[in-house]
Amino acid sequence: MLTERENILIEHLVKDYISGGHAISSDRLLERTGLSCSTATIRKDLMKLESLGFIESTHVSSGRVPTVKGYRYYIDNNLKRKPLSKSEQESIKSLIRSNLNESSIISSTTEYISELSDFAAVIGSFKNDKKVFNKLEIHILSSDKALAVVYMENNHIDNKIIDISNISSSKLSACVTYLNQNFCSIELREIPKILTKGLDNIRDEINTALKVLNNFIYQDSADFHVTGQKKLVDSSDFYSIEKVKNLVELFDKKQALKDLMVKCIENENIQIYIGDESGTDLLTDCSLISAPYQKNNRTVGVLGVIGPKRMDYERIVEIVDFTAKMFSKN
Repeated sequence: MLTERENILIEHLVKDYISGGHAISSDRLLERTGLSCSTATIRKDLMKLESLGFIESTHVSSGRVPTVKGYRYYIDNNLKRKPLSKSEQESIKSLIRSNLNESSIISSTTEYISELSDFAAVIGSFKNDKKVFNKLEIHILSSDKALAVVYMENNHIDNKIIDISNISSSKLSACVTYLNQNFCSIELREIPKILTKGLDNIRDEINTALKVLNNFIYQDSADFHVTGQKKLVDSSDFYSIEKVKNLVELFDKKQALKDLMVKCIENENIQIYIGDESGTDLLTDCSLISAPYQKNNRTVGVLGVIGPKRMDYERIVEIVDFTAKMFSKN
């Protein structure tokens, strides 16, 4: 549990770093916070926060910058949204309520979100078909590929070639047995919600089942509209070739991005993934803010903004949440 002063220091350090991009010194924090203490006291607090993993030093004698844990603490405890202007709200409403077809509306809205946030924006829409699960079969094709076949009610059969490079044959077998024994006659898209509430002692089966089923619940990554990749690559936060290569691969292949956006849908609320919280190495230097949207009380899509970890969360959370709510109302 942090003290009130430590909480104030993290809030101001994160906000100042987001604003300026420079490591923050104890003198700067004393000036910004107006706390009734000495710089020596603040330095002592910063050393404690660093030992706890909330901040880190870029050099021995430099100021501090927030870590993923520091950003997370700030978002969970100090984030205050910045409302959109009336004109921004009306622009989003007009785009979503326009007479264009769905694909054009999504494309135009993605471009506008990218313009507002100054980073990359993504929107994915999914079919709203009802599919009821009966049985799963998996046939190994090679060391990293398998044919997954899902039998559903009304004699519907769907099959996909899936990636099994990180899944053992024993896990696949356990996954098939677990799903077939426990989920017959349950709507396919409801199964992940049930699985995520599962017990820790069957965590491996649950994670494997989610990875397999997501291939059938949601459409291919081509249904994702992504705009503003260049804005993100041009950001000063991506100063190394390795960081840029990760972004290029992320937007080029799209599969990792699709998997992450599907994960966002399963949580049903606005999600913020910071750095390695996303579970993919390609987003280690980024943050993703996303929210699902609904039609007739069913989730049919998800939208989000991808930016550096040093993004203006107070504004971008509001952009994403407001846009998702407008899609749901339309």
